[in-house]
Amino acid sequence: MPEFITALRGFIRSRVAYDGDRINPMPKLPIFPLNIVLFPGYKLPLRIFEPRYKQMLNDCMLADGRFVIALIRDGVEVGGEATPRAIGTIAKIGEVSDRSADVIPVTAHGEQRVRIGDLDRSLPYLMADIEPMGEPEIAEIDPDLLHRARNATARFARAMLMQFRGEWRANPDMPDDPGDLGYRMGTLLADRPTSAQRVLEAKTLNERLSLATPAVDDSSARFEAALLKKIANDHRRGMQRN
Repeated sequence: MPEFITALRGFIRSRVAYDGDRINPMPKLPIFPLNIVLFPGYKLPLRIFEPRYKQMLNDCMLADGRFVIALIRDGVEVGGEATPRAIGTIAKIGEVSDRSADVIPVTAHGEQRVRIGDLDRSLPYLMADIEPMGEPEIAEIDPDLLHRARNATARFARAMLMQFRGEWRANPDMPDDPGDLGYRMGTLLADRPTSAQRVLEAKTLNERLSLATPAVDDSSARFEAALLKKIANDHRRGMQRN
């Protein structure tokens, strides 16, 4: 496979290392299209089992351990081709289990948003030109919007804690920084990837929070409804036993 080896060598030579809080322009990176969104500053557990993505993992480990996770626009996640959305997140490979296993658990650490350019399908996995995207300025945050965003995040956290741990917490932990808060809210939308993608793509912090807040509130309402249903069912079963 001489073409593959030549392309891989070019890929490794073209990479530029991560430099503190800034990522320099990188002409090409592998693209991992998924039905979930990775946000900067957050982790995503992955299970690598397709041969093409095992090859991608090995190639990334030979370089600096970075690739891009992007939400699928068209196509399938497993066993076929997929076209990613235009904006994704650089992922740094963290913990990796036995790479000879049939299914390889990997932890991906989100680093920075990127714009995905021309797609290259010449390798077993997808690659693309990428352009790093900066974070919006924190100035001029709508205080009422920020207050509603914090309340929505706390509501979601309380509903999750009650449903899965049976624990009540009046003031769940959350980021102080408005930009990080918006990304935290995006991670709460794993079952609504299109809404999460809109949060990732937002051009301003106000837009990020305004997109995330109603979506998180809606998810909270569904968790609360499920929790109330569970409590009612548990009560009914208890009454029947008595």
